[in-house]
Amino acid sequence: MSKKPTANQAFEMLFNEYFRPLTVFAKQYVRIQEVAEDIVQDLFLYLHEKGDFDITKEGAAYQLYKLVRYRCLNHIEYQRIRKKQNPEIWTEAQNNPYDPLEAVALIELEHKYLQALESLSPKCREVFEKSRLEGRKNQEIADEMKLSKRTVETHVSNALKVMRKILKEYLRVIVF
Repeated sequence: MSKKPTANQAFEMLFNEYFRPLTVFAKQYVRIQEVAEDIVQDLFLYLHEKGDFDITKEGAAYQLYKLVRYRCLNHIEYQRIRKKQNPEIWTEAQNNPYDPLEAVALIELEHKYLQALESLSPKCREVFEKSRLEGRKNQEIADEMKLSKRTVETHVSNALKVMRKILKEYLRVIVF
């Protein structure tokens, strides 16, 4: 009969399993390895001290990734506030064209775009990808897929409606 691990042993196993993947995930947001490691380590320390994180609960991994994401966004926002309060300290940062919040927005946009593509019917998605990603003409698509040109136009139109609806928060109108 195998012995059930203690809470500390189970937590240590969780830490060993998720520290590295969570650090890689955090680095996508903060771009600095040491900062990513600190964020993940602080999260595990907080969870260990809190003591009520259910490691065996279904979706625990999802919760860990979500918590790391929030902590990364908080870190980025904190850095932005510090930069506004002490601009002379951040002159070097101004020479760096990388904006972490922009990177986060791009990651989220990509996720939403893929979600939108997944929500299309297979035929509509195929037509849309041929039209927009491959840059093919409607008549070429119609000939290849043995559809009428009007059907291809309808698929593209429907796909664009879905894309606009799902991606509306990312669509910006710039007025000069």
